[in-house]
Amino acid sequence: MQKSLMLGGLLGGLVLFVWGAISYMALPWHRMALEKFTDEAVVAQTLTANASVSGMYILPNPHKHEPGLTDAQRQAAEDDGMKRMMQGPFMFASVSLGGTHDMGQALLLNVLSDILAAALVAWLLLQTANLSYWCRVGFVVVVALTTGVVAHVPYWIWWRFSTSFTLVEFADLLIGWFLAGLVLAKVTSVHSRPMT
Repeated sequence: MQKSLMLGGLLGGLVLFVWGAISYMALPWHRMALEKFTDEAVVAQTLTANASVSGMYILPNPHKHEPGLTDAQRQAAEDDGMKRMMQGPFMFASVSLGGTHDMGQALLLNVLSDILAAALVAWLLLQTANLSYWCRVGFVVVVALTTGVVAHVPYWIWWRFSTSFTLVEFADLLIGWFLAGLVLAKVTSVHSRPMT
C-alpha cells in the first residue's frame, strides 16, 4: 500500500506537472483569459507609491482601519468603502513589490506540490473498494471537480474573477486530473481496501 501511495504520488504528480507545462506554455487559453492595463508603467508606479508592503490588496478596502478611530468613524469609513466597492472600480490583487520567484525555484515548488496533491488523491483511492478502472478515474475527476468548486467558485463570486478565467482554470484542473487519474487508477488498483 505504501509503495502504491508513493508511486501514485510521484507518477501522478509528474503527469500533473507535464500537463501544467503544456497548458501554460503551449496553449494560449490562460493568456487569453488575462487582461492588460492600458499603461502598465503608470500602474506599476502607482502600486509602488501606494503599496507599503507586499501582500494581498483589495480596492477599495472597507475592512482595514487605521488605529485610533472611534466606532462611529470606523463605521463611516466602512460604509463609504462598501459604497465605493459597489460603484467600482473594484480590484483584488496579489502585489509583490520585489518581483516574482526565480523560475527554477517556482518549477521545483510546483512539481513538489503536484506530487503531494497526487499522493493525497492516491491515498483517497486506496480507501475505496471494488471500483472498476474507469470508476477510479471518475473518482479522481470528481475530487478535482470538488476542489475546483471549493477553490475557484468563491473567487468568481466574491472577488469578481472573470468567467472566462474561471472556466479556463476549471478546464485545466479537470484535464490535468483526468490524465493523472489514468495513472493513479492503475497504480492504486492492486492495493485498494477490500469490502468489509
